[in-house]
This record gives sequence, C-alpha cells and structure tokens, in this order.
Amino acid sequence: MNLELAQEQVMLRDTLERLLQRDSTSARIRAVEPLGFDRALWAELTALGLPLLRVPEEAGGAGLSLLDAVLVAELAGSYLASAPLIESIVASQMLARVGGERAEPYLAAAFEGEKIVTLALHPVKPGVAQLVPAAAVADWVICSDDEAVYLVEAGEKAGTLLNTGTMPLASIQLDVSGAIVLGKGPDALSIWSACIDEWKLLVAACVAAIGNKALSEAAAYANEREAFGQLIGSYQGLAHPLADSATDVDGAALLCWRAATEQDDAARSTCISAAYWWSARTVATATIRAMRTLGGYGMSMEYDAQLYFRRGRAWSLLIGDPAAELEILGDRLWGGRHDPVPVRGENDVSFEYGAAAEAFGAEVRAFFSDRMTPEMRAFTHDTDDGNHPFNAELAAAGYLYADWPEAYGGGGRSPYEMTALSGVYTEYSWPRVPSTVTHMVGKILMHFGSEDIQQEVMPRLASGRSHVALGYSEPSCGSDIFAAATRAVREGDDWVVNGQKMFTSQGHLADYVLLIARTDPDRPKHAGLTLFLIPIPTAGYEVHEIKTLGGERTNITYYENVRVSDRYRIGEVNGGTKVLGTALKLEQGGGEYFVSALRIMLRHAEQWARTPGADGKRPFDSVAVRTRMAATHVHILVADVLDRRCQWAFVNNVPGKHFGPMSKLFGSEALVSCSTDLLNLAAPWSLLQSHDDLGVVELEGRKSIQATIYGGTSEVQRSIIAESALKLPRTRA
Repeated sequence: MNLELAQEQVMLRDTLERLLQRDSTSARIRAVEPLGFDRALWAELTALGLPLLRVPEEAGGAGLSLLDAVLVAELAGSYLASAPLIESIVASQMLARVGGERAEPYLAAAFEGEKIVTLALHPVKPGVAQLVPAAAVADWVICSDDEAVYLVEAGEKAGTLLNTGTMPLASIQLDVSGAIVLGKGPDALSIWSACIDEWKLLVAACVAAIGNKALSEAAAYANEREAFGQLIGSYQGLAHPLADSATDVDGAALLCWRAATEQDDAARSTCISAAYWWSARTVATATIRAMRTLGGYGMSMEYDAQLYFRRGRAWSLLIGDPAAELEILGDRLWGGRHDPVPVRGENDVSFEYGAAAEAFGAEVRAFFSDRMTPEMRAFTHDTDDGNHPFNAELAAAGYLYADWPEAYGGGGRSPYEMTALSGVYTEYSWPRVPSTVTHMVGKILMHFGSEDIQQEVMPRLASGRSHVALGYSEPSCGSDIFAAATRAVREGDDWVVNGQKMFTSQGHLADYVLLIARTDPDRPKHAGLTLFLIPIPTAGYEVHEIKTLGGERTNITYYENVRVSDRYRIGEVNGGTKVLGTALKLEQGGGEYFVSALRIMLRHAEQWARTPGADGKRPFDSVAVRTRMAATHVHILVADVLDRRCQWAFVNNVPGKHFGPMSKLFGSEALVSCSTDLLNLAAPWSLLQSHDDLGVVELEGRKSIQATIYGGTSEVQRSIIAESALKLPRTRA
C-alpha cells in the first residue's frame, strides 16, 4: 500500500496551488460573476497545458494519469476556480481519442488557449435542450446521439443564464445534422461513455475539496468567535457535526483517489459511481454546517461560506439527481450492467495490502473453511465467548496473535497481513473480543511487563487457552477512565484493591484482568493511576452478568480487599497514564472490524435478495432494492478507505491523530445506519431471530449500537477529530 504522491505529482499540485492562491481569490471570483468565467485565469491555466493533461503524448498532450487529473480537480474545487478546467480536460481527451487526426487542429487551438471545448453530459435528442457545462464560454461542444460522437459549434449565446453556482452554463438544443463526426460505432461510443464517468470522478474530487475548504474556513471562524465567554468551537453542539462532516469529506476524497488508482476495471467503475454519489451527498451537509457555524454571516453574500455552498450544490446537481448514480451503481453491482471505464494511467499510489497479505488471508480462510462445522457456526452466532478449543488450534497454527514476535509465540506478521487475518475472523463471525483484548494486553506486557511476568503470562496467552479482560470503565466515569475511583493501597509487597468495574467483557472467563486503579488520590487524576494484571480467580473478586442488546455478555466486577503482588504491577507506580496511552492507541486503532462486519452483513443481505419469494420474484429484480443496497456498498467503500489510510499511516509513521478516530467513528456509525436500512428493506421478515441470512442482518442490527460505544464512544471520537483535524478548541472541560 502506498498513499504518498510521486515527486512529479507534488510539483504539479504545488505549482497549480501557488497560481490559484494568487489568482483565484475571493475578490477575483466575485468580480467575474454572474458569468463565472475568469478569462485571465483561463489563460494562465492553458499556459500550463492543463486542458491537455489527459491527452495522450502521441497526440500532443501530457498523457498523465487519472489521479493527476483528480489532483487538479481538487485544487479547482478548493479555490473555486472560475474556469472550465474539468470540462476542458475531459473533452480534450475525448477529442483526441475519438477524433484521431481529425482532431489535431482543434486540439492545437485548445492548447494555445484560442478555443474552449466542453462536453454535453447527456445523449442528444432532437428538439430537446440540455444544460451544458461551460457552454456559455465554449467554442465547441462534444456530444453523442448513441450512434456517433460529434463536434458541434457552440454558436451564439443568448446572454448569461443565471444559476445557483454562477457558472458559465448554457441551455442548448444540440443539432448534429451538420456537425463534425469524430467517430462512429461501439469504440467511439465506449470512449464517450468512459469520459462521462471521468467527468463524474473529477467533479466528485472537486466537490469533496469544496466541502473540505468550507469546513476549514468554518473552523477558523469558530476559533475566533466567542459566545457566552467561550470560543464557539469549544461547544460540542457545533464541533461534533463539523467532525462528522470532516470525516465524510475525507472519506469522499480518499474514495476518489481509490477510484483513480483502482487497477480492476469493474472495481474502478463502481468506485466512480460511489465517489460521485457520496461526494454530492457529503458536500451538501458539509457546506450547510459550515454556513451555520458563521450564523447570520454565513448567509451573507459578503462572506465566502455561501460561495462554497452554491458552487458545491451546482457541481453536484449539474448532471441531474445524484440518486440516479446510486441506481447505476446498483445495476453495476447486481443488475449485470458493464460500462466502459476511464483510462487509469500509471502512478505509484495503491490501496492494495499486497501479495503477502492476500496469500496469508487465503491461507487462514482455507484453515477456517476446513474446520467450521455447523455446530461451530451456531456457536459463533449465539455467543461472543472465546472459551472454545478452536482458539488453541488457531494459536498452534500461528493464526491467533500472528504479529507477535516469535520469542513471544507469534509469527512476526506485518500489519497488512494482520488486516487480512482480521477480515477472515469477521467473515466467519469468530468471536473477536477475547483475542482482541488479549492481543492488546500482550503487547502492553511486551513493553511494560517485567521479565518475570512475561515468562509467566505470555506463553499462556500465546497458547490460546488463556485470555485477559479489561478493568477500565466504572459506573461513575464511563469513557473517562482517568477518573477511576477503584483504589489500590500498598501493604508490604502486596497491593489491596477495592472498587467496582463496569463492562468487564470476558471477566467471567478470563485468567487475568488488566486493572486501572488509583494509587495516589492526592495527585491530579491523570497522575495518580497505576495498572495491575490481576490473576483470576482470586479471593474478593466477584462477577455479575450483564446481557446486552446484541446478545453478548459483559459483566459488573467487584473487588473487595483483593490482594495482588507488586510483581503484577505493569509500569511504574502512578505511571498508569503512560501505559494507558499505549493501550488506548491499540484499542482505538482503525476500523477494519467494522469494514468486515459491514461486508458480511451486506453479503447475507445479497443472498436474501437473490432468493425468490412466494411470488417467484427475487428482491434483486427490483431496481429500488438494488439502489437501496448500493448505499450500503458505498458506506463499505468509504469505511474501507478511511481504515486503509489509518493503517498506512501507522505502518509508515505518518502523523494523523484523527485517522484512527475517523475510521472508528465512520465504521461504527455506518453499521448502525446500514443495518437499519437493510432491516427496513426486508421488513417484516427481518424481525425474526434466526440463523438464516436475514437473521444475521437482524443480529448485526442489534450489535451495531454497542459498536458505537466500545473502544471509545462516537462522541469521544468526534471530539478528537474536531481537535485534531479541524484544530478546534478542546471540547471536553
């Protein structure tokens, strides 16, 4: 996996950004309204050769990749460039690839900046007008009537067509009877169709960048404006919605990159549809939230917030209702539709985990497949308890704690291989809580445990026969584990623990509990904490069961004069915060679990949709059903790219404190929204609790709520995102 741009791409982006910073200012944008065309800016852009960015080198262009075009579109959106850059890039490429030698004089004129070429977004129908982007300033329009691709003179304009985005639009009845025929037949039409999809992708990238810039401007204002004696950015009611939109916008931008770099044609096609719909959906909410942050000023034409809103909305709606793209996506996924795709081009960016991870995943999948009996499948559906002999088999095969060093019983696997392993666990619904917690605690012991404790505990954990539970949360402090009131008092070589812990999952099965306790009540709350590894069973330890909505068991645990030797202390006395910093980072990590859970839920929903009902019809025969389920597919893609960025940053030590929280927030909330929609879609049969396909969806619907709480609630994640990604003031007093 590589999400780092090549040096040439960085240079392209930096050069264009410097130009736009200077010459696409707020004042310049307003000065060219209502037409929305800055001829001086256009001259500078053509001088850089940008209209021919995607034209093949043999036709006189730069021959750059789809990702390069996405980078240019992002900057056009960020700076609201009043120039038909996206249309010109796509139309020039179409002109060269369809027209061949016939296109040479037109390309030369476009290259010199003498003429502007744009494209019609819909097939030509006699006597029917369509709204053509940039046609108010263009000299030529490329269009198609489903038989051929034509070059049409744009003709005289009837004056400025007022529109929401103050863009150079024109309503034109295109007449191809006397037009220049660039190409006929399937090959020409295939290029036209692929270029329309490329336009959608570039618009998606542009729109995502508009949303990002709007949020940045809103955050800057929220860091200056005070209300009731506080900066307004410190109020969660403002900061948390902005954090949601920041997450959605980051997901949109990453999905555009994924679409531009995807090597598989079918996957690229579905990613483009997903990116277009998601960006259109996201920018609407993001720009409205940005305007609301400024209050009345956000509605004022003197402020830029409304500019981002208007341009974002106009771009999103230019080709029609974005929901129509979701219908196209549903047909591409399940309706047998196959469309031509844009040429990818060469670049070094890749979202793939690599051959080693794929091979390891296949190896583990085969291991599960050979051993997953009907009884074990029922076990995985009915409980999350990890007390099963299969864990020992997984450990012996090297599939339990596979990234631990060999000295501790692991296999030294890479983070990407571990992601593949995690996906297989979720695919077979094998209980993850016991091994996930034990995996995390094992790593803590490697860093902070004494050699004596490592020798005692690590072999037991590595065998798969022992597990660890977490004693973090308490009834009175919830997610604020630094407010723990459970006390540990030193008595000679022992500590005496008294207190109560909530949500000690696996506390009834674990052989150890990693406990946070207050060892110095006179110090500030973050400074008087110590961690202990409590052996279980032990005198004074008591467990009371709590059943959850998702059918899982967690526990209230009580500690009454529990004695624990100082040798089980993890880290320094009153140094628990340092250890917890490592522990919480490991627990809150990314969202690969949620991606896999979403995939397995959609897979079972697909199996339901392929099964004929009493009337002999399959749910998938309905366009509406395919469209609804396509929305879940988009959420999976967004959750996936957010998680992949998180993992890539971890592997390559790239700063991004908000990457993990964004991944966790989006993935867990997507589980809630998507399971709700799928349950609604299949109602009333989705109400039944069973082991069939809808039974899996029903169970995931109940489990999804707690997913937004465990590992740090969604509210905690939003606060971290607001503070780290948007640089807003701390939202937790």
